[in-house]
Amino acid sequence: MTMRTIALPGPAGAAAEEDWLPRGARALWARAPWVLAGSLPVFAVVVAASRLSGGHLLVMTAIAGLVGAPALVGLTVVAQRLVVDGDLRACDLWTPGWLRAVAVVWTATAAVALTLVAFEVYGRTGSAAALVPALAGSVVAAHAVLLAPAAVALILDRPGAPWRNVWVVAFIAAARRPVPVLGGWVAAALLAWLALRLQVLLLVVPGVAAVVLVSAAWTALGGLGVTPARRTDR
Repeated sequence: MTMRTIALPGPAGAAAEEDWLPRGARALWARAPWVLAGSLPVFAVVVAASRLSGGHLLVMTAIAGLVGAPALVGLTVVAQRLVVDGDLRACDLWTPGWLRAVAVVWTATAAVALTLVAFEVYGRTGSAAALVPALAGSVVAAHAVLLAPAAVALILDRPGAPWRNVWVVAFIAAARRPVPVLGGWVAAALLAWLALRLQVLLLVVPGVAAVVLVSAAWTALGGLGVTPARRTDR
């Protein structure tokens, strides 16, 4: 399949939009074993990171983000196919953009980890000079985390897209339609909170959250006329 370029805002953008979340939600039940299989590695990494870090947020973030990136991308691949096609096959689990998507997760993790380091330095020194990189890092980390789902979704769909273009398009989409992006993260946070209260949901929440974030990403991107490629052999 030939690689399509990333579309920029245009008058036909709104016509290309679809209700991605209902499609993904319907597929969640029908493909529950896939969702559970994709959630298990993520859950295992989070538990391991929590225990190895001893409750230290910086260490936990570094371990979960760096070691868990392949598992997060694998779960995103599952979510993307469920949202886009409403189905999933074993051959869909590998995509040429997989390694580049892992790099996106690592980038967001590095931004968060460096910001936490800056705040630790400020907390220990109390220096106003140390507060500047901490505040600047907070802005960068917030943007990296907010844009990561759209960037990963784009790279998985368009593995040949230039790295800079992916982040720029994700940024423009979020700036133009912030509600889906912010709403996706709020929903994911609420799901995580619910899972901590009802621990029986811990194995399912990662997959559900991934579907929500992927749906939110394509909803925002749809405002620019950017749509994902569907399987042509269904």
